[in-house]
This record gives sequence, C-alpha cells and structure tokens, in this order.
Amino acid sequence: MRNIADRLEELQDKLLDEKLLQNKGLGNEVGFYIFDYDPKEELVVREAIPRIKRYIEKENPETRIQIFDLYDIVLEFFEQKGFMNKNFEMEEKKGSEELFEIMKKTLRIATNQDRIIRYIEEKWDGESMVFLTGVGKAFPIVRSHTVLNNLQTIVEDKPLILFYPGQYEHGSLKLFSKFTDDNYYRAFKITEN
Repeated sequence: MRNIADRLEELQDKLLDEKLLQNKGLGNEVGFYIFDYDPKEELVVREAIPRIKRYIEKENPETRIQIFDLYDIVLEFFEQKGFMNKNFEMEEKKGSEELFEIMKKTLRIATNQDRIIRYIEEKWDGESMVFLTGVGKAFPIVRSHTVLNNLQTIVEDKPLILFYPGQYEHGSLKLFSKFTDDNYYRAFKITEN
C-alpha cells in the first residue's frame, strides 16, 4: 500500500484537474469518487481534509468545497430535537443495538424523508464540490452506500468525494477493511492504494 501522504498529494492534484471539476469523461455517470484509506490513517486524513480544501480554493478560486461530516449531521439532528439525553438513557436500558435501530428510524434512513440527505440538500449551495466525511464515526447508524445512492439525484453536476476508512474495490465497500457494506458501482476510485 502506498504512503498516505503521497496519496493525499495525488488527491490534491486530481482535485485541480479541469476534467474532474467539469465532471467530463465520465460517460453519463455521476461524478462520485471514493478516496479509500487504511483506517489506521484516519487522523492523518481527517487533519488533511481542511488543508486540502484551503489549497484547492486558493489555487483555483472558482472552485469551492463544502464538507459534510455525516457524524456531525447526526449529532446536530439529535441535539436540535433534544434527544441526546433520551438516547443515552435508552442505550443504558436497552443496549446499543436497539438504540442504533431507533436512531435509524428517527433519522428516516433510506426513505424519501432521510434526514441526512435532506440536510445536505438544504445546506449544499449547488455549486461547490462536496466532501463527505465522518463515515467511520457514523457507523453503524449511517451506511455510505445508502448516502451515495440517495445523493445521486441531488449532487449531479459537481464532484463528490467520499473519504472512506476501508477498502473500495470493484464496487465493493468494506468499512474498516472488516465490515462488508452493500456494493456501490457508480463511484470511481480517485487514487490507487
């Protein structure tokens, strides 16, 4: 596996490529890309993301990037609803698995009213490249293939980069290089390991 610093530098260069920025050369596919990485490198990648954003926006002022952290979206939703203490109490009484199932239902995951998708749809300016982060932190409540499937009709004309702590090979997502997620065939691997 290649050094994470080299791959992040390559990612930075690719994000300045005019073809990627214009979503050209994809043959009617959505411009969804996955930057997969060894989960042990999570903190390195997490720290690099804002730096990459600043660099891209400085080098190409016409390019803007919006970062959506899936975990932060989930927390914000439950905090705004005043459910955080209830969630802690429920987890204590019924366990994590049952809490996660109730949280998924409350968030309406994978429905037409999916709160995470609606949040991104409302907050995205429609012009910026999208960085999706927080995949590992939001597991098992949020599954990346579900988010990608539901964003296909929203983020159509701008690139979307999913930062994925695991492996993405031949359409197969394997979170933390351990948990097999459903397949997602419409994304492109943005750098090779």
